[in-house]
Order: sequence, then C-alpha cells, then structure tokens
Amino acid sequence: MRFTILLIAILMTFSVAKAETFDSIAAIINNEAVSCYDIQRDTDTMLMQLKASGVEQPGSRDQLFKRALESTIVKTIQLQEAAKLELRVSREEVEQAVQKMEMQNNLMPGQLEQALGMQGMSFDEYKRNLKEQIQIGKLINIAVRSNIKISEEALREYHRKYLADPKPRRQVELGQIFLPLPSEPTPAQIADVRSRIKAIHSKLLAGNDFKQLVAVHSESSDRDQGGIMGWVMESGIAKRFSPALDLPVGAITQPIRSPSGYHILKVMQERWQEPTPAGESYEEVHARHILLKVPSFSDEKTSAKIRQRAEEIAKEMQGASEEEFITRAKEASQGPSAGKGGDLGWFRRGMMVPAFEETAFAQDAGGTSGVVESSFGLHIIRTVAKRKIDPNSLEAHRDKITQILTNVEMQEQAPRWISGLRSKAKIEIHDCSSIDILQIPSQPDTAIQQDAQELLNTAEGWRKAWSEQDIEAYFAFYSPNFAPEKKTLEQWKSYKKKVIANKSYIKIAVTNVSIKFNDDKEAFVEFDQRYESDRLTSEDHKLLIMEKNGPRWQIIKELVQAQS
Repeated sequence: MRFTILLIAILMTFSVAKAETFDSIAAIINNEAVSCYDIQRDTDTMLMQLKASGVEQPGSRDQLFKRALESTIVKTIQLQEAAKLELRVSREEVEQAVQKMEMQNNLMPGQLEQALGMQGMSFDEYKRNLKEQIQIGKLINIAVRSNIKISEEALREYHRKYLADPKPRRQVELGQIFLPLPSEPTPAQIADVRSRIKAIHSKLLAGNDFKQLVAVHSESSDRDQGGIMGWVMESGIAKRFSPALDLPVGAITQPIRSPSGYHILKVMQERWQEPTPAGESYEEVHARHILLKVPSFSDEKTSAKIRQRAEEIAKEMQGASEEEFITRAKEASQGPSAGKGGDLGWFRRGMMVPAFEETAFAQDAGGTSGVVESSFGLHIIRTVAKRKIDPNSLEAHRDKITQILTNVEMQEQAPRWISGLRSKAKIEIHDCSSIDILQIPSQPDTAIQQDAQELLNTAEGWRKAWSEQDIEAYFAFYSPNFAPEKKTLEQWKSYKKKVIANKSYIKIAVTNVSIKFNDDKEAFVEFDQRYESDRLTSEDHKLLIMEKNGPRWQIIKELVQAQS
C-alpha cells in the first residue's frame, strides 16, 4: 500500500539516529516521564540564550543538559504538587499576564506574538509556559508565603530604622553564583559543595569573568539572566547576605552558606534612593458591605425585585449591631467578602468606585447606608471606623513593610521548601547520552540544518499537544491551508475536538522519523506512530506534508497508512 501523493524532487534527506528518539525517557518523576527530546530541546534553548547574552563559553553540552534536566525535575515536581491541590489557571489570567508582559516591553496589543514569531518561538508554547509559571506562583503563595508571619515588633523595628526619619539609602544590584545542597545533606556532600564553591571563588579572585562562571557553574533560577538577583537595600535581603551591601561595585563576598546551599554574591551596580516626600495626612475608613448583584441581562421586573430586596435589607440593618451586620452579610451578600462578613478592611480615597467611596467616607463611624448603586451592583455599606493617617506613621507603611519583610523570608524559605519537595519525590534518571536528535550530514547549508531542527521541534510539539489533549495548541500546528479529506476545515476541527475530548487519556509515541525537503517552503515528515487511549490502540505509518509560513512550519496534509 502506498501514499496517494507522489514525493518528487526531494533535495535532501535527514534521518533520526535512533528509532526511540521521540519517546526515549530522560527521567521518571513520581511516575511521570520526561523525554530526552524535551531536555535536549531545552538544552538548545539554554545554549542560544547564553550566547545571545554575551557568554562566549557557556560550558559543555553535558553540563547544560544536566542543568536543563534539573530545572525540568524541579518544575515538574511543583506542577504535580499544584495538581494535587487542584490549583487552576484560567485563560483570563494567562491573557492578563500576556498584556502585562506587552506593557513592560512597550509593545502594542498583539505585538508580543509577532515578536516571538520573529524569533522562531511558538506563541502557544510561550502561553503554556506562562500558565505553568502562574500555577507554580500560586502553589508557592499557598505553601510558603501564606505561612510567613511578620511580627508587630519586626514591623515597628523596620519603620523606626528606615521610615520614621527617612534618609537617602544605597541600593545595590547583586549577582550570584549558587551551588545547591540536598535538604538533608551528608557531611561528604557538604564538603564536596564547599570545595567547589571555594574553587569558583579562587577563579573570581584571579580575574575570571563572573557571568562566564555563572553560566558554567551556577544552579540558581536567575542564572539565565547572568545570575542577576535584582536591586536590594539594607533590610530588603536576608541577614546572612547583608555583608554584600557594604561592598564597593565589582567586589565579591566570601562563600556564604544558606539552608539551600552556598552562594557567592557580587555587587554589579549601585544607586541612591532619595526619600519620598511625606505629603499631607489623610483619612482612612474601615467598612463592610452587603452586595446584591444585578445581572446585565435582567429585565425591568427582575431588577426591581432585586432592588426591593436590597431596600428591605438596608431598612433591616438600620440600627443593627456590628455582629448582626456581619451575620446578615454572610447570609445575603453576593460579593467575594461575604465569608468575612462583608469586611473590606481599611482604605483611603481613590481605592473604591466613586459612589461607594463617597458614602463610606460621608457616614459617621457605626453608620449604615441605604441602597448605593455602583457598577458592581447594589450595596448596603457599614462604616465601621475612621482614622487619620500620618504619612510617616507605621500604619501608612504597614502593607509595604510587610511585603518587604515577607520577601526577605521567602529568600530563605522558598528554596528550602523546594529542596524538601524534591527530596520526597521518587526520581529515576535515565541515560540519554546515546541519543542523537538529528544526524545532519556535513554540508554548508546551515539554513537547511536549522529548518530540519525546526521541523523536528514542530513534530514533537504536535505530538505533545495531542497527547496532552490541548486542543488549541494541537490546531495551531495546522496551516490555514490544511486540507482534510472529505471534510471542510471547520468540520474537521469540530470532529477532532469531539474525538480528542472524549478520551480520558491519549498517549502518542513517534519513532523512525525521517525528514525530506521538496524545496525551501515545503517538507515531508514521515514516521511510525503508536496511538493509545482508553478506547483504542493502533499503529500507523504517517506522513505530514509541511509548509513554511513565515518562521513557522505547519501541516498542510496528513496521510495515514495502517500497518499490518
């Protein structure tokens, strides 16, 4: 049996060295497999990023591979923990993060996707990574940040030293080289890491380039940014690292031991922060509310009923005690603060919608309003208390100080928590050294070599999206010119959505891959495919005809030959 399309004018053929390339396992992490292909691709990305940042000798490929594998292990463990806690990331959260990234980089809406495309990066892959970062951030907030308690004494001490009588303060940008320790290291492990960090320190004293040594040796999350930790000032960093704040620009610390490993810090730059003018005192209000929402689709009769109910509650709450208002808010309020008895905490002018704010500030402490309408719905507002705030007072800076001191604690506790999570995980490391992703004959056309690698990346991304049942990512690998047999493109998409969605799991393994070029805009990716789901297992020989759209390769035809 043959494919129905004749492959003609084939200019170049590349073959995968091993049949198991796409499915070879680099590690098994709590029963979840990570492929050698994924780690080698991450290694390639890391190598390109390091060279783009000016690192001339980023270390051996073996070193970078081990680093990429360790990063994947740590990320996978955290995502598994997030899944246990059923932490979700909505599409809206991802879109907001994309918008924030565009604003930070002075890009217009939609330009980030274009910028990534010019670099040969998939926007869907970028959003998938962004989603994982948000999910891990939620996990760390729950597992670490929420357990950090800043004492009143610590808040007062910070305020007394740095804000009660504000003065210019020195800020320094720190870089670091970090070597980790296990959560419960043996004396031999400590001695080994201590010996390595001392050797690195000696190289720095001898004049070796800091960023070069970061690229080769450091294992911190900031290593891809040259080890840059960011700008800090006194009390904004863990005490064990504070000696770095007294050093001149260009100087390095002695190796510093922390619960998570050994660090060498370098002062990269300095600047002075002038104190912010104090300004005038201002008023704050502590308020509670009962919110009744009015759906946008409500007709006049429904809206009138909701308002009548709000009027009844407002009348009932006139003269009610604080406890009575709290109880009623828990029963009737439809806002997110309902579980807290409608408590909105303290706020100043400009923090609430105008109609709400005007009423809350106009009432005396202990007063309860009638029905107040805002864009959120109908409110009954209780003004609990009022106060005047001195802009230099502790209360004016309480939230800011709490955030600073919490971040300091996070520097200590987050790495320790991650190390503990890793030590409890069941991890099997496999050998990928015999696997070559692509054997490319020695020839001068580097553009063809790059296209071949991009085709492999596309095929692997397509396989991964299908296996993960990520419909949007899966469709993104198909060209707008894709021509399904006996169906329109929309009919085919509708059919594929149903077929993929109704499976409890899908596993795709791809072997014996070959790539053939027709010209610089069209190529053929041919392979054996094993499909497995809860309903079906099949083995086929498949051909993907690909076209190059801008920097991306996409599928325009998909042909299947069932294997006997």
